[in-house]
Amino acid sequence: MSPSFRLVLKSGQTAGQEFTFDVDEIFIGRDLTNAMVVSDPEVSRRHARLYKQGVNYLIEDLGSTNGTFVNGQRLVGPYILRSGEVITFGEHTDLLFEVLTPDMEATVAAFRPTEDEATAVAPRSDMGVMQPPPAFIPESPPTYAGQVPVSPKAPAKAKKKGLSTLAVVLIVIVVVLICGCIGFAIFDALDLYCSIPDITNFIIPGACPP
Repeated sequence: MSPSFRLVLKSGQTAGQEFTFDVDEIFIGRDLTNAMVVSDPEVSRRHARLYKQGVNYLIEDLGSTNGTFVNGQRLVGPYILRSGEVITFGEHTDLLFEVLTPDMEATVAAFRPTEDEATAVAPRSDMGVMQPPPAFIPESPPTYAGQVPVSPKAPAKAKKKGLSTLAVVLIVIVVVLICGCIGFAIFDALDLYCSIPDITNFIIPGACPP
């Protein structure tokens, strides 16, 4: 026995409305031409499409204004529905998708999509729009484009300036003059002029007795 499928409107103006189907394709929206009409101003005229692929139903958003969500995650492409999942149009319209079979658990296990058929639902971004995960690009190590700093040179030692010859001569003269002045002062204070009369008389004739 082939399963049948059902959408149950869980919120909105016509909450509790059920729509059972087993066709290749149905359209859902606010316009009366849709197979399932949802009277909600946040639902676009032709909001979403359900279509059959093998034993599964896929849902895709038809460029609606407020988006289509499955279990709180916004669709960015076709998505394979599983029994018990909640479809949301806009912010206030929730529909429960169900697979109706005599043995619900066996049917749910049988109709789980294979790995090749599964379509990922991108996580909701901060702006409420799902974006596919970015490809991983390994970062290359940064290259140094600057110049290698040069080690500072040690300051040159100041050369000691030697005393010039003129400075030495001047120092000697000053020392001799100072010594001479000191000697003359001592000589004069002790009145030693005539202690060596020959020299004194030679300089000042008759200054000392012979």
